[in-house]
Amino acid sequence: MNLKRVIIGILVIAVLLVVGVFAYQRLAVSRSETAPETESEGTDGSPNNVSVETNLNQVSAEGRVVPLEHAMLSFQTGGQLHEILVSEGDVVKAGTPLLQLDTTDQELAVVQAEAAVTQAQANLETAKAGLVSAETGLKAAEVGVQAAEAQLALTTASPSTAQIALSEANVASAEAGVSSAAGSRAAALEGATAAQIAAAEAQVAAAQAQYLAAQKQYEPITQDTDRDEEERNQASYQLNAAAASLNSAQAALDELKAGPRSSEQVAANSGVAAASNQVTASQAQLDLLLLGAREEQIAIAETAVSSAEAVVSEAQLQLTNAQTAVTQAEAAVAEAEAGLNTAQNALDKRTLTAPFAATIVNIAVKEGEVMSPGIPVVTLADFSTWLVETTDLSEISVVTLETGFEADVTIDAFPGETLTGNITDIASASDVVRGDVTYKVTINLGDNPNLPLRWGMTAFMTVDTSQ
Repeated sequence: MNLKRVIIGILVIAVLLVVGVFAYQRLAVSRSETAPETESEGTDGSPNNVSVETNLNQVSAEGRVVPLEHAMLSFQTGGQLHEILVSEGDVVKAGTPLLQLDTTDQELAVVQAEAAVTQAQANLETAKAGLVSAETGLKAAEVGVQAAEAQLALTTASPSTAQIALSEANVASAEAGVSSAAGSRAAALEGATAAQIAAAEAQVAAAQAQYLAAQKQYEPITQDTDRDEEERNQASYQLNAAAASLNSAQAALDELKAGPRSSEQVAANSGVAAASNQVTASQAQLDLLLLGAREEQIAIAETAVSSAEAVVSEAQLQLTNAQTAVTQAEAAVAEAEAGLNTAQNALDKRTLTAPFAATIVNIAVKEGEVMSPGIPVVTLADFSTWLVETTDLSEISVVTLETGFEADVTIDAFPGETLTGNITDIASASDVVRGDVTYKVTINLGDNPNLPLRWGMTAFMTVDTSQ
C-alpha cells in the first residue's frame, strides 16, 4: 500500500512539472510580444535569440559584421609545407600564390609527361608521312594497272585500216630506198662515162680561158704607176678567182679519169645493204600486224595486268596499315596530353592560391610542417565592403521584409553612429537557434563612413517595413 502511494505521488509531481514548464514558456512568449522595448542577453553574452518588433511597421534584429566575401583555404593534397609566400595583412589579387608544398616529384613528373607528349607528336608526324607515302604508292599502283590493261587491250585488238596502210607505206618506202641505193652503187662501180669526161674537159678549157684573160688584164695594171691601189687590188682578186676555178675544174677532170675509189664502193654497197634490211623490217612489221597478236604476247600482257593488280592490293594493305598507325599515334598523343594535364594538375595542387582579391587574415601553419588534405590553413576576406548578417530574425518578422529595403544599422563598438544599408539577401531556409526558428538577412552597408569596422562586431538593424 505504501509503495502504491509513492508511485502515485511521483506521477502527480511529474504532471505538475510538465504543466509548469508549459506555462513558463507561454509566459515568456507573451512577455516578448507585449514588451518590445526590452532587450535581453543570454548569460553567455550572445545576441538575443528572437528579433524585436518596436511597432507594427518596424522590424529590428541583432546581427554581426562580416566581410563581403571570405574563405578558409586548405590543400587538396598532403605534403610538407615548403614555403609561405604571403604574410598576414597582405592584400592579394585573385590567383596569387599563398602557400606551396614541396613540388620536386611533381615537377619531375611534368617534365617526363612533356617529353612523352613531344615523342608522341613526333611519332604522329612520322605516321602521317607514312600515310602520304602509302596514298602516293596506291595511286601509282592504280596507274600501273591502267597502263597494263591498256597494253593488253592493244595486244588483243585487231589492227585498223589506217595501221595496215601505214605499215604498207613503210614497206614501199623501204623498197624505193633499195632501188635508189642500188642505182648509186652501180654508178659508183662503173666510173665516169665519156660524156662526163668530155664535159669536165670543156670545164677545164673554159677555166683556162678565164684565167688567161684575167692575167692579161692584171699585168698592165700592175706595171702602170698611174693606177690607184683599188684598181690593182681588183685585178689581183679577179686573177686569183680565175686560178681557183681552173684548179677546181682540173681536179674534177682528174677524179673522173681516175675512176671510183674503194671507199666509195664500200659506201655504195653499205647503202644497198641498209636499204635491204629496212625492207625486211618493214615487211616483218606488216606481217605481224596482219597476223595479229600471238598467244605468248597476250599471255605476257595478261601477266602484266595480274602483277599490277597484285601491286595495288599490296599498296591498299600498306595504306590500311598507315591509316591504323595514324589513328594509334593520335590516340597516343591524346593519352600523353592527358598524362601531362594530370601531372600539371598535381603540380598546381601543391600551391594554394587566392580564389578572389582579399586580405590575408590568418595563416595557421609554419614552413616545414606536414599538411593534411582538407585542413584549413589560411583565412582570407574581402574587406572592400562590409555586410551585416542577422542572427535572431524570427519567422514572424522575416515575411515583412523584401530585398532592396533600406535598413538603419548601429554598431555596439561605435555608440551614436548610425549606418545605412540595403537588404541584399533573405535566406530561403531557416536556422534553429536555441529552439527558435530564425532566418538570416544580409544588409550591404555600401559607401558608409569610414569606420574601423572589424569582422564579427555586434550590430543592430532596424527596418521600416512600410517603405
